[in-house]
Amino acid sequence: LVISAGDWLQGPHVYALYQSYGMSKHQIELLFIAGFGSSLLFGTVIGSFADKFGRRNNCIIYGILYGCSCITKHFPSMEVLMVGRFLGGIATSILYSAFESWMVYEHNKWGFPENLLGTVFSHAALGNSLVAILSGVAAQFAADAFGYV
Repeated sequence: LVISAGDWLQGPHVYALYQSYGMSKHQIELLFIAGFGSSLLFGTVIGSFADKFGRRNNCIIYGILYGCSCITKHFPSMEVLMVGRFLGGIATSILYSAFESWMVYEHNKWGFPENLLGTVFSHAALGNSLVAILSGVAAQFAADAFGYV
């Protein structure tokens, strides 16, 4: 849930951030297409990467890619922002697959009862919804106080 909070915190204000940099609607569209496109292209490969190098390592890679993606948002350059969206798209593919597969792997490795897994994911889905709402509120307070960056 903490990992998802990072995504939820910045998500609602990315478009406004790009507008504040003077980007045109078309440029912003291209940035979003780059992010979703890289997620589409690399999302299929991410699973095999986790199988080969380990789910935990895949989650660490997520943190590195996502951190780099967030850093690029501090630069009002189309090229730098494009790299950031590309990295962010790959990171998003990892976010929505690696952590859950790592959870299943560890759950099975430690021999926990199978029926508990459904309960854990049910609580995680509810928790993620609450985190999204709270992150949106926190992000708005931060944006009002400090601006978009």
